[in-house]
Order: sequence, then C-alpha cells, then structure tokens
Amino acid sequence: MEATLDNYILLGALLVITISLFVQRFKPTLVFGWTTLLLIVLGIMPMDILLSSLSNKSLLTIFLLIFITSALRKHFNLLGLMDQLFRTISSPRRFLVAMTSAVAALSSVVNNTPIVALMIPYVYDWSRKRSLSPSRFLIPLSYAATLGGTITVIGTSTNLVLNGLLEANNLPKLGFGDFLIPGLIVTGLGVLYLSVFGHRLLADRKDVLQDFKSNKREYIVETVLHANSDKVGKSVANAGLRNLDGVFLVEIYRHGKLISPVTPEEILEAGDMLYFAGEVDEIVELLKGENGFEIAKREKFATTDILEVVEVLIPITSDLAGKKVRDTNFRERYDAAIVAIHRDGRRLGGRIGDVELEYGDLLLLTTGSRFKTEIQSSKNLYTVSFMEKIEGNGKPGKVFVGLGALLGVIGMATGLLDLFSFLLVVLVLLASFGFFSAQDLRKDINSDLLVILVSAVALGTTLIHTGTAAWISENMIGLLNGASPLAILIAIMLLTVVLTSFVTNVAAVAVAFPIVAAIVSESGFDGTPFYLALAYGASASFLTPVSYQTNLMVYGPGGYKSSDFMRVGAPLTLIYLVGILAYLSTRYQIL
Repeated sequence: MEATLDNYILLGALLVITISLFVQRFKPTLVFGWTTLLLIVLGIMPMDILLSSLSNKSLLTIFLLIFITSALRKHFNLLGLMDQLFRTISSPRRFLVAMTSAVAALSSVVNNTPIVALMIPYVYDWSRKRSLSPSRFLIPLSYAATLGGTITVIGTSTNLVLNGLLEANNLPKLGFGDFLIPGLIVTGLGVLYLSVFGHRLLADRKDVLQDFKSNKREYIVETVLHANSDKVGKSVANAGLRNLDGVFLVEIYRHGKLISPVTPEEILEAGDMLYFAGEVDEIVELLKGENGFEIAKREKFATTDILEVVEVLIPITSDLAGKKVRDTNFRERYDAAIVAIHRDGRRLGGRIGDVELEYGDLLLLTTGSRFKTEIQSSKNLYTVSFMEKIEGNGKPGKVFVGLGALLGVIGMATGLLDLFSFLLVVLVLLASFGFFSAQDLRKDINSDLLVILVSAVALGTTLIHTGTAAWISENMIGLLNGASPLAILIAIMLLTVVLTSFVTNVAAVAVAFPIVAAIVSESGFDGTPFYLALAYGASASFLTPVSYQTNLMVYGPGGYKSSDFMRVGAPLTLIYLVGILAYLSTRYQIL
C-alpha cells in the first residue's frame, strides 16, 4: 500500500500526541483538542466522525457511571463499611490483603478514582494509629484499584473506550464474559504479590504531616508583635505584610484564637503572634529591620496543639496545574493558605508564589472556616490528612433505591442487563428520589475528560477510515515477518504497556487500536484475544506515577519517588503480563 499525504499527516499527529503527553508540557485536553481541530481544518477528519464520537454509547456510559457513582458515594457511608471490615485488623499483611481485595472488588463495578480518593485518608489514619508508614500501603491501594477495573467491561475507562472504538467501526464489542476470568486471574495474582512481596519493596518514609510536626520551624517562623511597633492598629495590607518578597503571613494567634487565613483588612494588635511561611532566610532578613516584632524565643510553638495543617492533593482533573501559586487566587478561592509544597518526595524550596503547580503535588495548608465547604464542591483538590465522614440521609426509601441501584449496576456489569439503557433508568430513578440535582450533574461533568475521550475515538476512527492504520500495520507485519500469532499478541501488549506508562491509557488505546484492527483484518485472526491484549496492556499502568490518575493521587501523600513505582510495579507488570498471555494463549489456542 502506497502512503498518501493524509497518512503522513496522521502519523505525524500520532507522534505529536505521544511526545507531548510524554514530556508533560501541555495538558492532555489541549493536546487532543488542538490535534483534532487541526485535522478537521485540514479536511482529514470528517465532521460526521467527530459528531458520531460525541454520541458514542460507550463514551456516554462512562459519564453515566461517573454520575451514578457520585450519587451513591454521597448517600452511602462507604468508609463506614470499610471501617467495619478493617477495624479489628492489626496485622499489616492482613490489612493489605483485606484492603486490596475490597478495593479491587469495588473498583470492578464503580469508578475507581473516587474509591481511591475515599480510601487515602482512611489508609493514612489506619497507618498512623499503628505507628506504621502510609508509604507501605498507598501504592498497593492504587494498584488494587487498577487491577479491579480489569474484571468487568465497566471497571475502567480503558475497556469502555475500546468498546467505543469497536462500536464506531462496526466491530463486535467485548462483553462481560471476555473480561471476567482473565480479570480475576490477574487481580488474584496482583493482590497476592502486593500482600506477600510488593509492600516489602517500599521504604518506610516519614509522611509530610509527620515531617511538619517534627520540624515545624523549618516550615513556619513564629514572631511576636510588640506594643511599640508602628504596625499596631494598621491593617495587614497597610502594614506592608501583604505582598512580601518570598514570604507570606499565614496566621495570627490572638487571645487564644487562631485567625487563618489572614485577610488584608485584618487589624494588627499588640501581642499578636504572627506566623510567616516561605524561605526561612527571607523571613529572618525581613525581621532584621525595625519592624517592632521579632522571632519568638521559645523551644516550642505557643500554638503547637492549635495550629492545624491540612494536606491536599492536586489531581489530574485540577485546573490549578500549570499555574503559579500567585495566579490561583488560592486564599480567596479556598479560604486557605499554602505553607509548603511537596513534589517527588521532597519539599520545594524558593518562593511559594513563584512555584508552578503540577499534577500530584501535595500541599500543606492552614485553613479557615470556609475551607471544608469550598473543597467539598471542588474537583481541583483532594483532602488527604483528615477523614471526611460521608453520611447517608437515613431515609428508608433512599436506602432501598440506592441498594437497588447498586444491585442493578452489578447485574448490568455481569451482562444480564443492557448496559446503556439500564444506566439511564438508574440515573432517572436516583434523580427522582433526590439523590442528586441538576447542579450536582453540572459539577460532576468533567469537560477535560469529554474532550479527551471524544477526540481519542474520533482520531482512532479516522486512522482506520483513511487507510493510515492499514499502512502502519503493513509495515509492522513486515517487521514481524514470519512471526507467530503469539509473538504478535506479545508485541501488541508490550506496545500498549509502554504507551500507557508514559502517556495515558486512553491515548494508548487510541494509538494502538487502529493498528491492531488492521492487523486482525489483514491476517484473518479472531479479533477477541488481540483486542483483549490491547485492553489489558493499556490497563497495565504500574511502572510510572503518570501512567494513571490513581498513581498520581497516592504519589504525594506517600512521599514517593518515581523509582518506587518502578521498583514495585516492574515485577507486578511481569506477573500481570504472564498471567494474561497464559490465559489468552490457552483459551484461544494461540501458538
């Protein structure tokens, strides 16, 4: 097959997407969105392909599941259920087995991201109460959620995006029976590995909050404002304490009351204890002048038991990533002040206001009264260091409907019910009984995810319809000249594992699917094992923190380095791939 200009442009688009996501200089939304727009402008991607991707039932299913999971999470005390399971467990190994098994089971039928978000504070609290390092448990938590998602077709967006591409190209979709056995095999092997060997490969790391409590003076400097200071009676802004160079005023302690965060209008009083955060050398330099306040001469903070610091995480859905702290309007937006930022297992130096935030950053905050309310409705931050109690409203009718919905989701996951139609019925039922409102739906809609999913399906379909996928596959088959079907299966899995480790699982499917579809079409093979190899390869996100959003979620709280994911994830990936290949080669007689 002779290549056309369109083929070369589409190949270039694939390379641009892959490289851009790998270097992480641009948000995935921008990479996919601009690439799709360019292909439409050039006339390579027809508008009808984009529009059909927007109405793709498998993609719409992802959002229906997000809405339903969110509604059930708000009205059922999942943490209470977990606490009942784990409360009496004191052995770290028994806890690992129980926790990873429970998380994997839940992640097979509901969105795994909120499950991990709920469990991080619980695992943190469980570990601290037993004087154990959370770093021993948080990577296993993330990996268990990923493994559980491979058990059913709805367990992960990877499977649903793949089915969306199959549907868009009039190919038979994968069903419940295709995923159940291999998913259970790799999940069982993964839980066994993590519980017996994997956690031993993780170092005990002092978590960020412990480090703060042990070395508070390295984070915050405590000062006293004297009665003879010319700043007494002035507002914070008028006293020149609002826009300091590399330093900011975090809190004021006055007459037994903590004022946090401090507003520019707050009037200073004699005897106030002012807490500054930033580079300590800059704070000391500030205090050298005749300002009327000095560093408190004491061994311990006056407010050691009062000064509360909360840890929060910047998830992949956050619009704070890519912005400098000073441009985020953080204090006014969240009623909180940033004390320190941790990244790659270490505290960042320099001026906090100049730091450009990234996905996975862990922030230490001092918070005001509005903080909990603001963060509950925010997709930009996840709390890590305090338990968020999730209450059901206790009405029997709601409990009945919710349990019915949960059973229905399980029935739908097992293939006994039509997936899309049933989810629509569940959504209407939940709305009718007041589980959520239109405002809740708007909050749960992730526009970034929508752009990425629609663009990925449209790009994959365009690669097939233009013949680009067939052209690429011809060259690949040429490289694999004389290779057995098993060798091709292994090549597909290795390709998708590499892609998912350094870009995203959705991008891995979008790039690899057209090639796999063309190979299946030209070779005449049964497509099922090859598409399953693609699905499981794209879900093998164990090697890097950027490969999956739940890895990023535990990255900061665990105080991990990138090497920790590779150390634990490499053996798990090998076990996972061997398990899948053994099943596929036996079940489908591929040699």
